[in-house]
Amino acid sequence: MKLSEWGELALIEEIKRRVSYSSDVLIGIGDDTAQIDVSANKSLLITTDTFSENIHFTTGLFTAYQIGYKLVASNVSDIYSMAARPCYLLLNMTVPGELDKDFMLEFLDGINRAIKQYGLQLIGGDVTSADKAMTFTATLIGIPQNRVIRRDGAQVGDGIYLSGPTGEAACGHELLKRLSMPVKVESDELPDLPLKRDSMLRVLKRFLLPDIEPVKDAHNIHSMIDVSDGLFIDLRRLCDASGVGAILYERDIPVSDAIKEVAGFLQIDPYRLITSGGEDYVLLFTAPKGLNGYYQIGEIIDEPSVKIERTDGSIENIGYEGYEHFVHKG
Repeated sequence: MKLSEWGELALIEEIKRRVSYSSDVLIGIGDDTAQIDVSANKSLLITTDTFSENIHFTTGLFTAYQIGYKLVASNVSDIYSMAARPCYLLLNMTVPGELDKDFMLEFLDGINRAIKQYGLQLIGGDVTSADKAMTFTATLIGIPQNRVIRRDGAQVGDGIYLSGPTGEAACGHELLKRLSMPVKVESDELPDLPLKRDSMLRVLKRFLLPDIEPVKDAHNIHSMIDVSDGLFIDLRRLCDASGVGAILYERDIPVSDAIKEVAGFLQIDPYRLITSGGEDYVLLFTAPKGLNGYYQIGEIIDEPSVKIERTDGSIENIGYEGYEHFVHKG
């Protein structure tokens, strides 16, 4: 069996099956970060993400600045999803010797913007050579603010919330693929298209330079995950971890004006982007119903199914619909 048939999720389950933990590992494989106990009443949260050329980025669509910034931002989202503060960054780079120095300097400028924006300190890493394709890995260490929030705490009767709209990043990616060239949104440069400037900038920045925001008050939140692979697949992961089911209401899922306009221009169904697009880096969480300041899109139920009520009243089951390595390409 090939990995493309086995899949990323099955591989992770196999890895989990092979490991065991000592008592100082409070959270191991299976959440957005690990958590380790370092001393009395003190712990650290650790997460890591890898960006591989031609998988996570291509130089035909991304500027070096965007690659650097987004690498760090994706890790910040993981730390925020645990209601923690990101602090210390490790950076590993595998690059070919023929890479232009200016590309490397621009990449580091993107890293530096993220470091400043999120209050991080770069404390080390590793640099190695590559024959051809570039690979960048960031590891981020965070500190709990108060209570660490995991994926497995959802309770029957909880409302399901989003901290922001989903689908805009995937919409920006589709627009970028249609353009077939990088767009320097870091300089507010945009292509000449029959679209509102604000709409283009919103979806492109959401994909290339996402602003990652923590929840304002995590006191009442029972479980949380960041939406990195898609709303549906990440909700399934949260429900599986918590041993609960869920129902979403399509009428309550936010659809921004930007995604309506740009998806219409591209002739793409916004529903697919919103539910399965990925790379939004907004937070999906459960808490008592009636929480203000966020989008309540559904509720946790006492049955194993995860489903959505469409606007026409029909009910559809939600599968693992979203990005999965080895299975998806492009």
